[in-house]
Amino acid sequence: MKMSIFDNGPVVIGGLGGSGTRVVAEIIDLFGFFIGRDLNNASDNLTYTLLLKRPAWFRRNINNSKKLHIGLSILEKSMIREERLTFREKLFLRKAVRDMSKYGHNKEGEGKDEWPLERLHFIQAPKFPEGSQYRGWGWKEPNSHLLLPVLHSYFPQFRYIHTVRHGLDMAYSSNQQQLFNWAPLFGMDIPDSQSDIPTASFRYWVEANRKAISTGNQLGERKFLMVNFDELCHESMTGVKKIADFLQISLPANVLAEAASLPVIPESAGRYKENMEDRFDPGDLSFLQDLGFSYER
Repeated sequence: MKMSIFDNGPVVIGGLGGSGTRVVAEIIDLFGFFIGRDLNNASDNLTYTLLLKRPAWFRRNINNSKKLHIGLSILEKSMIREERLTFREKLFLRKAVRDMSKYGHNKEGEGKDEWPLERLHFIQAPKFPEGSQYRGWGWKEPNSHLLLPVLHSYFPQFRYIHTVRHGLDMAYSSNQQQLFNWAPLFGMDIPDSQSDIPTASFRYWVEANRKAISTGNQLGERKFLMVNFDELCHESMTGVKKIADFLQISLPANVLAEAASLPVIPESAGRYKENMEDRFDPGDLSFLQDLGFSYER
């Protein structure tokens, strides 16, 4: 690899949608990590989305590490490795484009039609960054938390940052893509009605974060960092220094100050208080508290 600096990575950012992953990605970008060219406004790496956020396909292949490794190899090549795709990778990519064109990547069908072809341009005609401009590489795509064991097996040097936001606020969010895409992976039913979404969403929040944190504990503190987004917003300098320490980088004070200006308490913080009901499972509420979140009825 010509750009030896990209041996420092990947740094992967994941979590439930709306949990603050965008802000953490902006911090990592400011710290000097290349997070890709094909990004949306939330800094999601859309190459990852095309390759691996295909709900029906992913649910069938979540335990098929060989296929998932092919997707990660394409992602890596499109970002930093100046190597041609193999025949198997080209076949994988063609099927990904076909699936996405037909079904999209969520229940609303986003990602259909021409969207995959736009992604294909960045994969087939990559423009590699100058290694001297960056201290490392990685990506942000919330759904990455589902691939922690596979990321560990494919990228020996990977590090993962998992963002967690107050689960009851998340339960009343309009962003429920992961609930509808991945609930079956956690033995859950997809809710039938709008009124069932908050309870199901909170249940998913518990199960998804519990699994990610359990896996992270097995990986160890050098590879896994959990960021409480609420705490990051209230104590931003402490939070950004914690991220920098995790990445083992030293930064000048002005960069840390700029990074600390990025987390802002969302207007939706505490929205659960207007909707709080007694139907949430006590065990799930206990897990919420275990992660450092308080709540009031």
